[in-house]
Amino acid sequence: MVIVFVIGHAWENRIQAPREYSNECSICHHGGHGQVSEIAPIFGRVGPIAQTPAGHHYLVDVLLYGLDGSITAGGGHYNGAMPSFQRLPDDEIARILTFVASQEMSGSAPTFTAADIASARTHPMSASEVLQERQKLDLQTPVR
Repeated sequence: MVIVFVIGHAWENRIQAPREYSNECSICHHGGHGQVSEIAPIFGRVGPIAQTPAGHHYLVDVLLYGLDGSITAGGGHYNGAMPSFQRLPDDEIARILTFVASQEMSGSAPTFTAADIASARTHPMSASEVLQERQKLDLQTPVR
């Protein structure tokens, strides 16, 4: 019975996550590859960033609190704002992040849990503070 639940839950996530990504993210991120000089690409980049604890935490903060300011990503320069997705439930944010992290990732992709999201909610930030977090992280482990 437990095995059926686990398999069913994994299958449900596999179906839900692409749909949730499509509904919430793809309008701007254009299928994960971004738009030159407008929107940063995320496929193939989020997985490697999430490999470190600090990168994992940063990505959760980006989805929860947004990101505002100038960044370099995937070889391009972007100056814009990503909205906050605080309105989404923790499990949905976790599924979206796990889905994005698995795209164009060689090897084992990192996963995100609802507990990761719930924990980050206890330390609210502004979008400009998330940018500062990115800048600090970039000095330790480049997120470009």
